[in-house]
Order: sequence, then structure tokens, then C-alpha cells
Amino acid sequence: MATQMTTDTLRLALAEEFRAAVEAVVGHVLTTTEAPAAGGVGWSTPIVASGVVDGQLTVWVDEAGVTAIARAMLGMDEAPEPSVAADMLKGLWAQAAAATAIKDGFEGLSLVPGPTTAGTLPAPGAGIAITNGAETLATLTMTGAVTAGRGVSAGAPAASGPPAGAGAGRTEYPGNLAALLDIDLPLVVRFARTEMSLRALAQLGPGSMVDMGRSPDAPVQLLIGSQVVAEGEVVVVAGNYGVRITSLVSPADRLRAMEL
Repeated sequence: MATQMTTDTLRLALAEEFRAAVEAVVGHVLTTTEAPAAGGVGWSTPIVASGVVDGQLTVWVDEAGVTAIARAMLGMDEAPEPSVAADMLKGLWAQAAAATAIKDGFEGLSLVPGPTTAGTLPAPGAGIAITNGAETLATLTMTGAVTAGRGVSAGAPAASGPPAGAGAGRTEYPGNLAALLDIDLPLVVRFARTEMSLRALAQLGPGSMVDMGRSPDAPVQLLIGSQVVAEGEVVVVAGNYGVRITSLVSPADRLRAMEL
């Protein structure tokens, strides 16, 4: 980003990455557009910015939007329980903050989401609608502001390289994300599973056939530890087997799988 990092550029980037996080799990193409700020009851998440800019944005999602997202992501027929809504939004904003902090032009920026809580809109702010075609899925309202940090003057462009003392090509990540990204996790593709008696197992030999009770077209499961994180279809890429992702669990559940 060649221009100065401002509250508006950060606001729009966060909203776009939130849209992308929702889109990745609902399976529909979504768009963001400027919209009047919503009011009433919703869910607020503070996001603290530090580094090339300092300050805090509070991102608020209207209650109808939270319900619509939960229904699309979790297949729910009714409004989610408060704890489910909070976990879902916490995971989505954590993913959006992490993705924003590694965008080109946002080097040296750290974004740390705080706890998600229910309540009325804390203050007037700028509205952004997330739409699915002509239908509005949710309305985001963002309040707060950021200012130049780390000695960057108000009229100077945001730093284009890593912060002082950082290694070449190194990007800062919020919270414990930097440590997590360096951890190698065993990703297992499960074709199918079945049960066999010890007698049947002992009788197996070359040429034996094991009926897995599964259609060849059924999706395979991707697991981290014992947790299913995605489903997909088997493909061949450059002569090797691969898996094309067709569905994912929620970001919050994926993060919980990483903690195993």
C-alpha cells in the first residue's frame, strides 16, 4: 500500500478479511459495500493496533447478521447460544486480524482482538455491509481510530519494511500466532474407516478385499490429531494425489484443533 495507513484503510482491510473468512466457510461468494451504520443489539470485538499505527478499533456486528452467519456456517435453524456466537466471532476476527497484518503494505502492524461481548453499538461509526448477491448477510459498524506509531510522523507513509530489529522478510503477528505458525502439524486424510473382528483381521492376506462401506465419490476427511477440520475430494496434481477442499469447519474449531 503506497499511501499512508489510516483508520479508513485499516477499517476496510479488516472488513474485507472478515468477509473472506466468512466466505471460506459458507461456500458462497460474498461482497463488501459501504452502508449506513446499523443500530440496536449486536456483538462487539475490540481490536488493538500497534506498530506502525497505534490505537483501537471496535468492530460491531448486528445481531441479525450474527444469526445469519451462524446459520450459514453451522447449519443452525435458530439464533446461536451466546457462547457459540462469541466463539464464532472471536475466531473470525482473529483470522481477519492475522490476515490483515500480513497484507502487502501493512508490514510492522500488530492486531490483537479482544473478547467478543454482546451489547448495543458503543458509539456511532462507519458501516460496511456484507452481501450475498442482493441480500445483506450482516452489517459491520467500526468505531475508534488509529494514529501513526513508532515515531512515524502523521504525514509520512507507513513503513514499507519490517520493524527495526526484525529479521529480513520477517512479519509480526498478533498474540501467539507467530509461534503457532512455525509448528508442524500432522495432517491426515481419512478415506474411510470400518471395524473388523480379530478373526477376520488374522485371516487377511495378499489379495484380500476389505469392504469399507463407502462410495468412491464420497468426500474424504482431513484431520489434525483426532479432529476433523475439513472435507474434500481426491484429485491428482502433477502425478501426485491431492485433496481439493470442499468444506471447512468453523475457524474457532480449527484453532481448537491446532491446540491439541
